[in-house]
Amino acid sequence: MTDALTPSAVPVWVIESAQPGGCGPAHALAGRLGCSFRRLTDASSVENDSVQPGLVLTAGFTAGLAGLSLGRKLKVPVVHCSSSRSVALLGSRLFDEVIFSGWHVPEARNSRVFPVLGPLSVVSPALYERAERLWRERLEHLPRPRVSVRLEAGWSDSVADAMLAARQIELSIKLFGGSVLVTIGEGVPAAFANAFSEGLGSCVKLIWRHGEPDDNPGLGFTACADAVIVYGTRVSALIEAAASVLPLFLGHVPGRFGGYSSLVRVLLGRGDARIFDSDFSPWPRNTLDETGRAAGFIRHRFGL
Repeated sequence: MTDALTPSAVPVWVIESAQPGGCGPAHALAGRLGCSFRRLTDASSVENDSVQPGLVLTAGFTAGLAGLSLGRKLKVPVVHCSSSRSVALLGSRLFDEVIFSGWHVPEARNSRVFPVLGPLSVVSPALYERAERLWRERLEHLPRPRVSVRLEAGWSDSVADAMLAARQIELSIKLFGGSVLVTIGEGVPAAFANAFSEGLGSCVKLIWRHGEPDDNPGLGFTACADAVIVYGTRVSALIEAAASVLPLFLGHVPGRFGGYSSLVRVLLGRGDARIFDSDFSPWPRNTLDETGRAAGFIRHRFGL
């Protein structure tokens, strides 16, 4: 991957409007296609005699317009990624394909609209396999069963809720043995995080907080665990956890409104997640890898 616009036979070009962290849905999808790709920062500088890609991926309004212009100029197909139903329906008339990220069970595919459940993500079962190999030796001293906990913002600000949730985990660990691997995400209040950590009591545990100098170990923690529990309403954390093969538990009952709650209800309805009730026992569940499913469709559709 490179930002430089030098002639080369790169099969996929990616154009995205500004994305937090620099990685949006088009980038996530491109990374799952199994081929090299180039991120363009200035599509207007591409000449007609440039070495053409086989496909252009776009995300965002401005990027979508730039992609359409580039597609017409180079006569190559353009695929747009969107989380808006109205944009997806309109885009189906303009783009060669639209990947529509929704919050409900994907409907039957309409002409030029490929629906997926939830936002596209770079995290996949294969990425967890690589993370497990990298983290295996670092965590081998921790007793099993290991429970990976993703503590994210948006669930509660009550210190009492944090303490109660942590003590429920502590009681389970005392009953079944094992250890806890906690990743505390961005935006979790310090008092809430402190109460949760304190509530784990004498559990064998590792705790990482957002802002610490080390890289986020969340993938490694989950890859080497035997179950994962998600607290909070950060959609990307839920999507990442659901991509693992582990039993997936939710630390709280979902609300009635919002994309996160809709996604949770789908997973619960499918039997692919359960509300945590002090038991870490596994059950047959499907991993959620909608980005991989979309990538397989795009590879077949455009011969990549």
